[in-house]
Amino acid sequence: MAELIVRRRAGVLQDMARDYIVLVDGNERGRVADGQEIRLHVEPGRHRVQLKIDWCGSPAVDVDVAEGSAQVLDCGPNATLLTLLFYVFFRAGHYLALQPGARGAGRPLSA
Repeated sequence: MAELIVRRRAGVLQDMARDYIVLVDGNERGRVADGQEIRLHVEPGRHRVQLKIDWCGSPAVDVDVAEGSAQVLDCGPNATLLTLLFYVFFRAGHYLALQPGARGAGRPLSA
């Protein structure tokens, strides 16, 4: 079995009270809260991962997870309080950032 770890930055004001929905290969696999991480067991191989929050989300990211290993993805909003409305209305599919993170302990990111 392989593991996918999604870590969310802590203390981002605009999304603090809401969870991000984690989609793996188009299926909801869990939710990640502010400053937390979620660990998902996946089959080894290539997977498409995406985040959603309301009608906004992240672009899909393709990851390869080897047998017995973990792939870490870091996430958080691209939008700031000043650019929030722009992202919500014009760049909803890029409201959230999802990118490969550092391999390792999978600790939540600091602000």
